[in-house]
Amino acid sequence: MDIPNVPLTAARNLDLREEYGLLDEDDGPLDLTSCTLKMEVRQYGAQPGLALISLSEVTDDSQGIRVLDAAAGHIRIVIAKATLAALPGGPVGGTEPNQPDTFVYDLVIDRPTPAEPLAMAGTFIVSPGVTVL
Repeated sequence: MDIPNVPLTAARNLDLREEYGLLDEDDGPLDLTSCTLKMEVRQYGAQPGLALISLSEVTDDSQGIRVLDAAAGHIRIVIAKATLAALPGGPVGGTEPNQPDTFVYDLVIDRPTPAEPLAMAGTFIVSPGVTVL
């Protein structure tokens, strides 16, 4: 199974809410019944220590990974703007003001049947945002 490289983008001043339909090895819907999902954001791959952001499954629209339709492989990822604002870098600690900061993430699925556990991975680009809400 090829791991999809899916870049994620967010702004520090807005909640991130993204929906995805995950596919199995045959490009059909990935059945998430009896699966456990986890996502981490780090400054770079294999960064030691705790992740900058660690998401687990939730059953509502709070921060985390919500399975919207298990049989269809449909999920929603939510990261609160307070969590995004707390990431390192940004307009004060970044290398240049108003420039986005780049992190990496992956989404791992623990499945009951032997299969590739990594559902998607890629860069996670966080821009400073402008409008204060």
